[in-house]
Amino acid sequence: MDRITALYVRVSTEEQAREGYSIENQVDRLSAYAKFQGWQNVEIFADEGRSAKDMNRPEMKRLIKLIKQDKVSIVATLFVDRLSRNLLDMLQFVELCEKHNTAYVCAALNFDTSTPIGRMVLQILAAFAEFENSMKATTVKSNMTNIVEKKKRYLALPPFGYEFDEHKNLVIVPEEAEWIQKAADMFIAGHGYRAVAKWLNDNGLTTKKGVSWTASTVRQMLTNELYIGQLIWNRRYYDKNGKMHWRDPSEWITHENAHPAILSDEQWAEINKRITRRMPKGGQKQSKYRLSGLMRCGYCGATMVSRRYGNKGPHKNKFIFVCSDYQKNGGCRFNYIFVDEADRAVYETLENLSNGFIHIPEEDLSKAAQAREIDFARREAVIDQKFQRQIQAFENGLISERDLKIARERVERERQLLLQEKERAKLPEKNEIREIIQKEAKQLLWLWDNGELPVIQNTLRTIIDSIVVLDGQVVDIKLSEELFSPV
Repeated sequence: MDRITALYVRVSTEEQAREGYSIENQVDRLSAYAKFQGWQNVEIFADEGRSAKDMNRPEMKRLIKLIKQDKVSIVATLFVDRLSRNLLDMLQFVELCEKHNTAYVCAALNFDTSTPIGRMVLQILAAFAEFENSMKATTVKSNMTNIVEKKKRYLALPPFGYEFDEHKNLVIVPEEAEWIQKAADMFIAGHGYRAVAKWLNDNGLTTKKGVSWTASTVRQMLTNELYIGQLIWNRRYYDKNGKMHWRDPSEWITHENAHPAILSDEQWAEINKRITRRMPKGGQKQSKYRLSGLMRCGYCGATMVSRRYGNKGPHKNKFIFVCSDYQKNGGCRFNYIFVDEADRAVYETLENLSNGFIHIPEEDLSKAAQAREIDFARREAVIDQKFQRQIQAFENGLISERDLKIARERVERERQLLLQEKERAKLPEKNEIREIIQKEAKQLLWLWDNGELPVIQNTLRTIIDSIVVLDGQVVDIKLSEELFSPV
């Protein structure tokens, strides 16, 4: 098959309204240029609303994949900064193109990297683009910090339960806030993150992004200080390698009562008490460990609980995880592992994951695909049920024919959106999953030694579902299903 000519176009969110930067304008001008050059087998790659700070863009990733497969003869952009504003990314991209006999062409400047002059000009222009971008980033960050400090204004997208008023201040969305309060009460009563997520999904609720709730999104909601009216800014940053770092608390910008609260102080205290679980029966402090709640007995599948090994002997001051069925009911057997041994085994696994030594079983991908189909079927059923309730309300004289018509139109829109999502939905490829796992593992290794216990435990659950123990050894570490969720 003939190699393709790739016309790559990109526009960031803030550039969409600027003249000459629209996707349509870039496509028109590049198509005309391609026709003038006599290029054949042309294909458009468009990333809309995407920044050029890195190469992590859907269509760019697809293009790079095709280049590596030797399926691309030419990559053309209208301007150099449409490709990237990062000099290193730009040079690495050009090096990749050269390796696979692909030329990069900038149409506006009429040069390509198949010539020495073209490569020199590209490096100079990319350096200026990176400088401009870094200066812009510094200015934007300074302005954002000033807004947070002086106006106590939240600068990200409003989370579920809030929206912006005309002055860009957070205000409560009453119908959403009610669900948050009920979810918090469920969690305080003993239900887990997954159970709360299932309950929200069963009631037809979606997140602000229009997707189903997961244990991860519920956890983020219930541990977000915004819901008690607190605004925290500048608590973490990313270095040039994309690694996240936490700033010293003295550098954080914190405002109390910055906006209306959805959760009460009492609810917040109970949520945090349940997360840390510091006070069990009797009111004495309970020892908790990084891996608490993740350990499973390899014989019976029961959870494993922590306790002191014994009062005598060489291990009298050591703590173990032991099968809960043995500990509480006298069942199963004395299957245990020392806490420090379990920590060591998991830490070594995280190091391997962070270094890219990751095996992803086909069975996990198959289960994820099946779960995705079940989720779509459930959401379709919820939409049908919503409309059936409207029909019943009309038949009982509770709503007018006009209200029924509006409800039908709304349901049809929801159905169309779900259909579009279903057509776009796909499971991440193995390489993408590996990248996610690798990034999460690197972050967790830092948290392991520097983070607070609740943060470490919550982050562990984004990677690990369970840790199986047999006779003092970790024999299996099962990865979390959330890693295989559709993108």
